[in-house]
Order: sequence, then structure tokens, then C-alpha cells
Amino acid sequence: MGLRDKLGRARSYVRKLRLSLGPDSYYQYKRGREHDRKRAEHDREQASDSAERERGGAERQRDYDERYAGERADDIARERSEREEIEPDR
Repeated sequence: MGLRDKLGRARSYVRKLRLSLGPDSYYQYKRGREHDRKRAEHDREQASDSAERERGGAERQRDYDERYAGERADDIARERSEREEIEPDR
């Protein structure tokens, strides 16, 4: 096999590679579709994670509000009982 044959095969390979990677080629289309699919999957996962974080934050806030309301009710009851104890002594 001579140098001319090797150069001919290399030229054919480069030409086919250039055509297969051109902007209108099937491989570019396929690569674009794969990119769009992965991007959509990533966006769905991100939206799911965001919704989960929001639910967790809302749940923590509800727990905090319930605990705070309970503590406040206990404080009010204690203050009333202390006032009732002090008032009869007058």
C-alpha cells in the first residue's frame, strides 16, 4: 500500500467526518435531540427538588407556628394563674 492510497483514505475519512458533523447532518440532529432530552430531564429534576424544598420549608414553618402557639398559650395561662394568685392577697 502506497502513500497515495493512505492519503486518499485519509482524505475520504476527513470528508465523511466533515459531512457527518455538518450543521444539517443527522448526527447533529441526533446530538441536539439528546441535548434537549437531557436538559428537559434536568429541569424536571430541578423543579422536583425545588418543590420538595418548599414543602419541607412549609412543614418546618407549620411546626414552628404550632410550637410557638402552644408555648404562647402556656405562657398566657401561667401569667393568668400568677395574677390570680397575687390578686386574692390584696
